[in-house]
Amino acid sequence: MKFFFQFVFYAFLFQLGFSQNQSNALIKKGWEELIKDNENKAFFYFWEAKEKAEKTNNSFDKAESLLYLGICSYGSNLQNGLQFATQSLETYSKLENTSVIKAKMGRFKCLQLISTIYARQGKYEEALQLSKEVISELENENQKDETLGLAYNSLGFIYEQKNSYSLSEKNFKKALVLFEKNKSYAYVPMCYFKLGEIYRKKKNENQSLDYLNKALKVSIETKNKQALINTQIALGNWYYQFKNDHTNAKNYFTEANKNAASLKDKTFQIKTIEALVDLNFKTEKDYKEIASLQNNIIKIKDQYNNFKQQQTFKNLEIQFEISEKDRKLKIIETEKEKTNLINYFLIVLILLIASIAITIYVFLKRINKRDKQLLVTKEKLFEALQKQEELKRKQFQNDIEHKESQLSAITIQILEKNELLKDIKQIINKKESQNDTEIAKLISKHTFQDKSWQDFDFYFESINKNFYTRLKNQYPEISTNDLKMCALIKLNLSIKEMASILNISPDSVKTARHRLRKKLQLSTEENLTDFILSI
Repeated sequence: MKFFFQFVFYAFLFQLGFSQNQSNALIKKGWEELIKDNENKAFFYFWEAKEKAEKTNNSFDKAESLLYLGICSYGSNLQNGLQFATQSLETYSKLENTSVIKAKMGRFKCLQLISTIYARQGKYEEALQLSKEVISELENENQKDETLGLAYNSLGFIYEQKNSYSLSEKNFKKALVLFEKNKSYAYVPMCYFKLGEIYRKKKNENQSLDYLNKALKVSIETKNKQALINTQIALGNWYYQFKNDHTNAKNYFTEANKNAASLKDKTFQIKTIEALVDLNFKTEKDYKEIASLQNNIIKIKDQYNNFKQQQTFKNLEIQFEISEKDRKLKIIETEKEKTNLINYFLIVLILLIASIAITIYVFLKRINKRDKQLLVTKEKLFEALQKQEELKRKQFQNDIEHKESQLSAITIQILEKNELLKDIKQIINKKESQNDTEIAKLISKHTFQDKSWQDFDFYFESINKNFYTRLKNQYPEISTNDLKMCALIKLNLSIKEMASILNISPDSVKTARHRLRKKLQLSTEENLTDFILSI
């Protein structure tokens, strides 16, 4: 039982650290009530804060509210306190991706609260591991706050229960340094008190008294009654152990009992009475007084147990009342939501129909306008294409006519020259000497040159594209003279005209045509002229 009472004192100090920098108004009110020892009101405010956070989807406030519910609950119901602390830890874990620092610090506070609850349950190893985890993480932080000090405090307390006084002393001193550095004076009396107790158990008289006097002084300055009661009990034990001073010991126990009477947590009063019983039994052995004191303990325990039960029932009633209130509000909100939803649906439907009608109208209007524009554009394009086509056709016709005229001129020129040559031959055949000079002049003036055929080929090819090439590709054995014959046939000239141009007799033209038919591998039924024109 001694451990339990000491631990309740420690737990209250642990709770005090969570109230700093709290911005939520409901949690602030709850904390103020908790400090005043009004657990029911505190629980109501913390629960309200949780409900509000859930409605507004504020995960951070929800995690904080659950943490404070755990702090408020575990004194009367360890299981409820553990459940709230675990829920808070889970909620903080979900915030690690958005609010890293807040989630991290919240997680450490949850772990330390769970460690405290485990220690209350006697699960020292589990509590030890959790506090060590908090320390390993927070020791690397630049700014070391009271959470790290509380973790050291936990380790000191656990090692004390395991009788590892050296480790307990080491951790309490670390906690004390941090608390004094951060001016967290609410925790300082606890450290002094614990160090005084450790030195008392180690029978170090002077150091024990020094720490206990410091604890007494700071407790009075900070008005920390729980720390004051524990310190007064420890001082009473010190005077009895080292000085065998029953009077001073009894005075400290009696003073502690008076201070404990004003606290709602009756475990402190039970602890002071047990100290008086133990002292009386060792010294005066006044069994009547001992019996009276023990009856008081039984009566206070019964009252305390009833108080705890009432606290639990009240907490349940508060939860039920809040839940019922929320249920009714939800029903009203649901009805409002239904009405709003119907109105919203009707408005949306009307707007949707109107927007569809407008959209269809605008769409059809745009399509009509676009079709008109497209039709006008097509008509203009068609006219432009017709004009372009007409211009091309005229240009092409002009080119053809020009080239045909050129080709005809060249052909006529060739005919005239060859006719001239015939006249010359006739003159020569007469063998008149006076004609020699005239013949020479005619020949020098009208001598047929290869350039005439080159000009002929140029204009002929420009009208009949790749005519010569197609013939040569199909009939590789065809000669240059054959190609000339083919060109003249393509121009649809008579045999006489061909003979005059080629300067050969009509019979020679017929012979040349006959040879050409063979080279072109034409049958007797096929017409040479039609074949050449088809190429």
